Amino acid sequence: MVPNDERAREYLRAITGFTRLAGEPVSPDRLMQHAVAQVSRVTHIRHVKVLRHRPEHGDLLVEAGVGWKEGVVGHATLGAEISSPPGRAVQTGAAVIIDDLRNDREYRISKLLQEHGVIALANVPIMIDGQTWGVLEADSETPRCFDEWDVDFLSAMANTLGCALSRHAAAEGLLAAENRTARTQAHADITLREFQHRVKNNLQLIVSFMSLKRRESAQEETWDVLGTAMSRVQAIAVAHDLLSKGKDATGISFDQYLRALCANLAPDERDVSIRVTAADALLPLDRAVPAALIVNELVTNALKYAFGENGGTVRVGFDLSGNGSEAAIFVEDDGAGLPEPRRPGFGMKMIEAFAQQLAGRVSYGRAERSGTGTRIEVRFPVLAGPV
Repeated sequence: MVPNDERAREYLRAITGFTRLAGEPVSPDRLMQHAVAQVSRVTHIRHVKVLRHRPEHGDLLVEAGVGWKEGVVGHATLGAEISSPPGRAVQTGAAVIIDDLRNDREYRISKLLQEHGVIALANVPIMIDGQTWGVLEADSETPRCFDEWDVDFLSAMANTLGCALSRHAAAEGLLAAENRTARTQAHADITLREFQHRVKNNLQLIVSFMSLKRRESAQEETWDVLGTAMSRVQAIAVAHDLLSKGKDATGISFDQYLRALCANLAPDERDVSIRVTAADALLPLDRAVPAALIVNELVTNALKYAFGENGGTVRVGFDLSGNGSEAAIFVEDDGAGLPEPRRPGFGMKMIEAFAQQLAGRVSYGRAERSGTGTRIEVRFPVLAGPV
């Protein structure tokens, strides 16, 4: 059956307008209400509603509607059984058309339809992901022969509504998943910070124990060995302390790490200062700690061997190159320098081992400023390579 031109234009304009609205960030309630209003307007049917199937209740809830008495929308329910017209549409996934309820004994007519004087109706399923989500229903107070154009129009509106509801549900699910992920991540961050804090406290206990044993020792060699070990453990404790207080529980602000580390190493009784120049950068824990232990060894050696009575300055530097892919740390002094033969005795084996752990390379030279002191530099990739 071919409709008259005006009805065809009305149907097409309504579908086009609703499709445009369905593509916008509109709430499901507004979208459903707009759908029933448009169907009522262009079909000239007073009562139109959207029903949502509730399998857990075995019914259909009126989610949106026009032409209904107060209290119907959002509260009234209809049966979802096969003898109910909308129920059959849900069960079969096909349109259910009744031109005159008074002459049809196949279906059980709900009290809601009786109260509103409904004589004819058309139900089309609203599908989401291959499942019947609900029904779009047009209810006429007069007998009506719903033709193919009427059914196709209602189906097009229902399909568009189903697509929009599906997209909204997916967006809500994504947001919920993101929120769950964020909450999980926040909990993980808190747990990790608490863990880092406990690690720091345990390391401090170890340092305290070493300090006690060091004071009890009468042998200078034991005194030196314990002092060096305390310095190394303290360097690791500083890292975990910064991690427990920082915003990012997976990385360390390495410039802050170096300053805190060197502040712990700076001597009180000698005229020797430590100056740190460091780029602002975040390093993963597995890169930051070995690099800091290298600095710890080099600064300790410089403080112990590079200066005479007049004191001097130890300069510590950190920078990035290669678009941030490579890091460089250096320690130099303006003292007498470290003679080549002494290097193995000053923790250089430890430095080489840490540099190897970082896949880095060590270079030796004279201090750039003084020309007499020692400069040792270690370059390494910021991110660890594949294992």
